[in-house]
Amino acid sequence: MTDTSIPEGAVHVRSDMSARIGEYADALDAVKVMLLQGRELSVILQAVCTEVVSAVAGADMAGITVLEECGRHPETTASTDPRVHDVDADQYRADEGPCLEAARTRTMVRVRVSEAADRWPTFASNVADIGIASYLSAPLTVDNKHLGALNIYSYSDHGFSDVDEALVRLFVTAIEAAVWISRRATSAEDEVEGLTTAMKTRAAIEQAKGVIMALRGCTADEAFAIMATQSQQRNIKVADIAASIIESVPSRDRS
Repeated sequence: MTDTSIPEGAVHVRSDMSARIGEYADALDAVKVMLLQGRELSVILQAVCTEVVSAVAGADMAGITVLEECGRHPETTASTDPRVHDVDADQYRADEGPCLEAARTRTMVRVRVSEAADRWPTFASNVADIGIASYLSAPLTVDNKHLGALNIYSYSDHGFSDVDEALVRLFVTAIEAAVWISRRATSAEDEVEGLTTAMKTRAAIEQAKGVIMALRGCTADEAFAIMATQSQQRNIKVADIAASIIESVPSRDRS
């Protein structure tokens, strides 16, 4: 009779995998809640770094790097440990390292410390005393003008795994979504503010036109032409001319 039972080792691997996927799912749920709550982008990015360290096996520190599309002016925008800033700063100074390569090439970078020494000798030499032994950097597309990377650092020489690489992509999606939502919200707020200002400006101009029409017995077009002429002569916006006309009229007459 053929033995169709699953080997005990495979059961353990499957169980471990299920547990890890569950941890990732919980971490992403926590990020989703913050997105739905409309938290500030900086708070969300910080939370993502914290959740990454909790969910990724062997991760000791995490951070997020953002740089311009041309690959310049990198900046660490979130991190779980002050040492992340030290590691990142050495990458920025050397202009080489896992996070910069991930962001610039838009590919996942996964290396051990020995490989890092071969690929980025200046950077590896500068951070040797920090003791980082494994690096995992995932590229981010922040917006049309900026790129970035989610960076995970470990003191263990395990080098991370294919599973870690695949699941970290889920966090990348969460970060990109957070940035997109934040950008959209900011744009919407600016648009509403602009419309509100435009409405107030239009109302002031209409009121000033009414004052001029009453004082000079002219039409609405002629009243606006008078304000436009003053605007050109005095190099002042029409809206400011309108405001000064309204202020010059006693409040009783305005009402």
